[in-house]
Amino acid sequence: MAASLDDVRAFWERSPLGSADIDAAPGTPEFFARFDAIREAEDCEPLWLQERIYQLSQAPGKRVLDIGCGNGYVLSRFAAAGSAVEGVDITDRAIELSQRRFHEAGLRGGFTRINGQRLPFGDGSFDVVTSMGVLHHVPDPNLLVEDAVRVLKPGGEMIVMLYHRYSWQYQILMRLKRLTLGSYRGRSQEEAVNMVDGAENPLGRVYSRGDARALLERVGLGPYFCEVHQISWRQLLMVPPLAGLADALLPPAGRTPLRGLGWNVYVKARKPASPT
Repeated sequence: MAASLDDVRAFWERSPLGSADIDAAPGTPEFFARFDAIREAEDCEPLWLQERIYQLSQAPGKRVLDIGCGNGYVLSRFAAAGSAVEGVDITDRAIELSQRRFHEAGLRGGFTRINGQRLPFGDGSFDVVTSMGVLHHVPDPNLLVEDAVRVLKPGGEMIVMLYHRYSWQYQILMRLKRLTLGSYRGRSQEEAVNMVDGAENPLGRVYSRGDARALLERVGLGPYFCEVHQISWRQLLMVPPLAGLADALLPPAGRTPLRGLGWNVYVKARKPASPT
């Protein structure tokens, strides 16, 4: 049976973003510091890559909406750069964590819990709409993207991140886990993908670059940026001593052609400007 939005909400309410990987209590300064360090590491989303994706140097004065705000990390980067920001999420826990992050950092932003996949904002409200690692978890991503386009200003940008179908993670490591790890044995590839975010995660999808572009093109957006990122020698080589040697002697894997095997695909697309 297909997962419902209530199923998705219940899982992320129990398992807020970052809680599975960090031993500090969610919402504490220690939790946010560790989450940020993981997010900004070279094998995830280092600051040079964030500038390439989010163009934070051009963020002052823009209105930005983040769909699926998690614990507020992405919006905190925009807010610190001078944007006016709003975040929405389907869980109370995400809204609480995002508000706490902003309070502790002395940042201003609005956060709203939504009950479905419709956004509580007027047409053409935002210069930028982001959705990072969210659309692959919702029952109807097309519906959510359509409404995201509605609230985006003409000429505005949408930025999304989706799990990459042809990543080393899903094509190699996941298949090895299904052969060798008891918790993964007997699982379909789709079920194994879901388990990346927790054994009880009810819904996850993977996208090729073409799939990701098509998701935005079908609602009239014009993709102009589509890149794969997030790979490390640790993931590729799997043997810690070899990975350590590669880290010492070679450039980061994410700055080589091997980044095409990365975990995530990023797409940026523009909404057509109004006719003059």
